[in-house]
Amino acid sequence: MPIQVIYITAALLFLAILPLPPEFYPLLKIVAAGTFAWGAYKNFMAKKLLLPLAYTLFAILFNPIIEINLAKEFWIPIDLIAATILLTTKQHIAE
Repeated sequence: MPIQVIYITAALLFLAILPLPPEFYPLLKIVAAGTFAWGAYKNFMAKKLLLPLAYTLFAILFNPIIEINLAKEFWIPIDLIAATILLTTKQHIAE
């Protein structure tokens, strides 16, 4: 995955803490779920243990098909943690 996609996903996750129109969040879920799913796959193939589990957890949380509906107060820390994990572990996903 190109490093630019990781930066864009992290930026979208940071933007999600702002009050934005509801049309933004389905796009965020698609992008974030895809990025985390790719990260989980790549790290499972590299036979790492903890990162694929964290990426899988976030891929499930941001799954756009079977949505997990939480209040905005719960999504803000999730978005911040997800963006931080993406930025700190980007070398494990980037090609």
